[in-house]
Amino acid sequence: MQGTRIKKYFILSVLVLSLVGLFVFQGISSADPQLKEYIDTVEQAKEGMTLWQMIASGGFIMIVLAALSVVAITMIIFNFMNLNVQKLAPRAFFEQILPELEKGKFNLVSNKCQNEKNMISTIILAGLDKKQKGPLLVRESIEVAARKEVGMLWQGISYLADVATVAPLIGLLGTVLGMIQAFNVIAFQTAVVKPILLAGGVSKAMVTTAGGLIVAIPAMLFYSYFKGKVQDISNAVESYTTDVIKVIEETKN
Repeated sequence: MQGTRIKKYFILSVLVLSLVGLFVFQGISSADPQLKEYIDTVEQAKEGMTLWQMIASGGFIMIVLAALSVVAITMIIFNFMNLNVQKLAPRAFFEQILPELEKGKFNLVSNKCQNEKNMISTIILAGLDKKQKGPLLVRESIEVAARKEVGMLWQGISYLADVATVAPLIGLLGTVLGMIQAFNVIAFQTAVVKPILLAGGVSKAMVTTAGGLIVAIPAMLFYSYFKGKVQDISNAVESYTTDVIKVIEETKN
């Protein structure tokens, strides 16, 4: 269930990422002549660079960071919509199902679980499928289903941690490329080195570093927040799983 939703959101993120990448690439391409006019005018130079010119000076590295930010935003929205204890492991549903399990109404419980899409129903159905094969298989099947469901939640938020890890490295790559560009100006300019040419590489280095941190810091903060949410859901599922195993094993029917 969660895996299918994650795949859908990733397909959406890829489409949005492609559109944003195309937009940013076209914007950066068209920003070059504007940037040249900007630096050729002394009065404009005194005003400093605009935000868009700063982003454009980062080059293609900023496109990669923009793509990562789209992925991060997609995952943040997805997790905000889905990481809810009452939605994934509703206590009301569990308290409704448990008495019927104790009475041995397995067919009724199975029908209700098939109509409910949550982690508790998935775990109960996994146990009921093995009811006729003995208590050991029931316990194993329920525990495996519970680990799978919780593991998918951890996997869902792990992408944010990946973005928080990769974004500063990509920014660092831009920093290195910018410094190489700056030193190439010094190495290969036969005439007097123009400060504006040297500043171009340094600007690229600083902008990409800042861009990587701007993407990584919120991603890491949201990852820490969602980690607490997943832990709460995991604790609830563990508690419910223990009770379900006990009830199914003790029921003779």
